[in-house]
Amino acid sequence: MSNNRASIYGGLGSVGKIFGAPLLDVVMNQKSKITSLNSSSSATNNTTTEEINIPLFLHNGFKYIIQHGLGIEGIFRIAGTKDKVKQLQMQLDKGENIDYEASKVDPVDLADLMKIYFRELPDCLLQSDQYDHFISLLTLDRLGQIQKLRELVASLRPENREMLKQLIWFLGRIAINSTTNKMSEENLGLVWGPNLLWKGGKAVSTTDMMELMAGAGKIKLIVTLLIEEQEHVFNNLNAPITKGEMKVSFINKIVGNKKTCQGISIIEDGESKSIWTADSAGIIKVFNADNYATEREWDSNLGRIHTMTSIRDHAWIASSQSVSLWNKAGNLVKEFPGFHVSLTPVYSHGEYRIWAGTDQKITIFSSNTLEIVQTISIPGQFIVSITEIFGESNQVWVGATGGQIIIFDKTTGEEIRKLSTPAKRNITCLTFHKYMDKGKVWAGSEDKLIFVIDPFDDYSIVQTISHPDLLLINTLKSISKSVWSCSRDSSIRIWDSNSFELLGSLDDYHTDAVIDAILTYNNRKMRWEFWTASFDKSVCIWSVSSDLLSQPPPPLLNV
Repeated sequence: MSNNRASIYGGLGSVGKIFGAPLLDVVMNQKSKITSLNSSSSATNNTTTEEINIPLFLHNGFKYIIQHGLGIEGIFRIAGTKDKVKQLQMQLDKGENIDYEASKVDPVDLADLMKIYFRELPDCLLQSDQYDHFISLLTLDRLGQIQKLRELVASLRPENREMLKQLIWFLGRIAINSTTNKMSEENLGLVWGPNLLWKGGKAVSTTDMMELMAGAGKIKLIVTLLIEEQEHVFNNLNAPITKGEMKVSFINKIVGNKKTCQGISIIEDGESKSIWTADSAGIIKVFNADNYATEREWDSNLGRIHTMTSIRDHAWIASSQSVSLWNKAGNLVKEFPGFHVSLTPVYSHGEYRIWAGTDQKITIFSSNTLEIVQTISIPGQFIVSITEIFGESNQVWVGATGGQIIIFDKTTGEEIRKLSTPAKRNITCLTFHKYMDKGKVWAGSEDKLIFVIDPFDDYSIVQTISHPDLLLINTLKSISKSVWSCSRDSSIRIWDSNSFELLGSLDDYHTDAVIDAILTYNNRKMRWEFWTASFDKSVCIWSVSSDLLSQPPPPLLNV
């Protein structure tokens, strides 16, 4: 974890009492403290917290539970350890900083603490003076309920409205994983409702508690509705993480894999689209590309899967025992025995062909005839990565061991030349990026470096990119006028393709190496989305907004 990420975990020292204090007081004290820290000579890496408009322990707590608690069955329903929860509360009220990660805080304890915080507010988050208005909306039809919810939420105090928006957004991330954690929107409404709405101020008297219990069922329905319809109730629900022309927002994290994710691909035809993932145990999981629901999963019996790709409505999977082809229904179409670790579709001979890399050779498969059409021998090399150079070059670039890149004619399979990079270890990934020029090849290495190479003139390295937190580069993706790198340090970094400067970093949601990624267009939500697969056994989804990404890709190929 980088120092920047660690620095914003837990509470912010000396902001005054948190539990039982008015929400506005906590937020204003927090902002004052942050301003003071940012203006001091010793302050570093704190400017990002200026825009946080909720208690910092909750802001960071939401991220921490998304990282470590989404898969816990009964999260928010089961009680935390009483002594540990009380200790956390006392530390925060004393102004102590708590690094949840370093302290290995149990997500269940933190979840319990969150409910206590809202329960101890001087007035409920939904404001007790609005109690009757919230209850009465249940007499309306669904559209009327949503409209009334929008009006009531808009009428809340600004600090309450912002807190509610971020809390409900967070609970939505919990609910989308309900097949694993058993906490659906309804179950969350049941456990959270009494902490968010009650009648007559702070619910402490016997009368208050009786009224709360009497209205518990209705309150559950209101909170359930808020979670289910959050995109229609709140404005600007997913705030951009990055700055500049390209806006990237975190959308969801989906857990439930038993083993590390190894690959992710888009499978689509003219009627529908799904996202497939494959893990190291050979389990294939299929998600609906529009609503993220898990549609099915099965054991492929392929042994250890290394990577996957797709051509239209078929998936190609490389494993320890074979290269296999699967149709959209999940049926095995054909299997070619033999260990392979890298796969890339290459257009040649009027069709897409799969180039598959392994020890000392490349095997080329026809997607039309489903036969091996060529085998290229490469003595003394292990083929780790492959990419096609689009345009007139007619080239395929192959990343190998010892920092070597081998270039082939994609029509004949003949070797054109070899390139030696400064890397001493494997060239782990390659991508061809073209924006307002002829294009360049980006090559990621096991040596924590990215090389940008001119593939048309002198094959020279025009830029070497490094970063103090960068580890082994697992994949590179060309998006608009940027290239995105996914690496072993769990971060996704966005690089400007012209200046090679770092534009932003997505590093708060995965907890292990990000191994693969795809860019797809969500037809239902009408936005671009970046899906990432990780060794932390999860998939994260990010929305990507850019004037240069106005049209969806043709439904033909996932590279």
